[in-house]
Amino acid sequence: MYKVLAAMHADMNEGWVWLTGSGFVPRSIIKITNKANNKSVFCERLEIDDNFMKEYNQRPRVHIDPNEETAVINAWYRKRLGGIATKTSYDLQIDEANGWWGKFRANTGHPQVVVRLATWLAVISVALGVIGVGLGALSICLAFK
Repeated sequence: MYKVLAAMHADMNEGWVWLTGSGFVPRSIIKITNKANNKSVFCERLEIDDNFMKEYNQRPRVHIDPNEETAVINAWYRKRLGGIATKTSYDLQIDEANGWWGKFRANTGHPQVVVRLATWLAVISVALGVIGVGLGALSICLAFK
């Protein structure tokens, strides 16, 4: 069970969440699944450390207990996880997703529209490039028949 807290203002448009605990590669891509409704998000994982807690544990925010599983998540990701509330504990499954699919999903589900748009334009560009190479190769083959 992770206690979910609201992200600070500076993190509200970023593609990461802050989590207590270790066991992940630094700045790894993770998949967070809300076990209550099976909704999931892909994002970058940052570790809640002493420096983060020093800044976060300022009034009026809730104090982070380093011994409690805590997730500091911005509103974008909380909404995509099913509208989960802050200052509440949820059964979240967190898995490492550092492969190409996890990185792609982290970009297509990013809070900033410019990141989502750039990712889809890159996919369209690669697809059009493959089609162009295929049509070029086909026309060369047909020309020599």
